[in-house]
Amino acid sequence: MTFWFVLVSYLAAVNPARLRPALPETDGRLRWFTVFAGMAITLGLAALGVALSVDVLHALDISLESWRIAAGAIVGVVGVRVLVSRERALEPQLSGLGAAIVPVTFPLLITPELVALVVLYGATESAWRSLGVLAIALTAAAASGALPQRRPRLWLATARFFGAILVGTAIALAIEGIRDV
Repeated sequence: MTFWFVLVSYLAAVNPARLRPALPETDGRLRWFTVFAGMAITLGLAALGVALSVDVLHALDISLESWRIAAGAIVGVVGVRVLVSRERALEPQLSGLGAAIVPVTFPLLITPELVALVVLYGATESAWRSLGVLAIALTAAAASGALPQRRPRLWLATARFFGAILVGTAIALAIEGIRDV
């Protein structure tokens, strides 16, 4: 996979536009603490996923080609869901570290499509490249937290754009997996 494909697919899986409306509405430092703590937790869990990806696939007796097709299916289903769904329901509003875990890390950042891509890229890319590109995508998501949320339809349209990118990513992954078989 090229650097740009990995970046775009991680960015679409993180989907900053879907994340922004659900971020806790707090003031100043507390909000940034929540967002960056959620990013750090997500990156730490992703590092664990990257480190264990080959072993997990081997333990489950799943070939890389099969996982690439399965990841394409997961990413595609989520992409279609993002395209057709209404706005995401807001999660319970917690504060401090609690908000960094729920809703920022779970369920907004650690999603099925992100886990599928982390395992896939952990097994096919270098660990540093996979985690570095994910860090860039998470930084974009954190930056979306600084933007005003005045136009909900624009945020929804942007989230759907990322959903369309997920569908395209899914098709590319499935075709590549089928070719590899």
